[in-house]
Amino acid sequence: MPEIEVTQEREGTNQWSYTVRVFEAGRRHEYAVTLGFSDYDLWCRGRAAPSRVVEQAFAFLLEREPADAILKRFDCSVIRRYFPEVDRNLPGRL
Repeated sequence: MPEIEVTQEREGTNQWSYTVRVFEAGRRHEYAVTLGFSDYDLWCRGRAAPSRVVEQAFAFLLEREPADAILKRFDCSVIRRYFPEVDRNLPGRL
């Protein structure tokens, strides 16, 4: 499994912003990601830090597609457009 590094950039009223770095096979991929409060609440109900939710969202994505296929900038809500099962699967990872 690739190494995932999550760094918080900003915390707003309704969302958090992160830089996510994925290290895989000697390559580094970098992403700008936001996590809205509604998805945070849906996925973990406050049981985990927002950064942990983002980390597990990336682990979920990397199980389904290669790092270079992931959008470079996105909000975590976009994940369900491609993988609707995220709402069922992610809570069990947190």
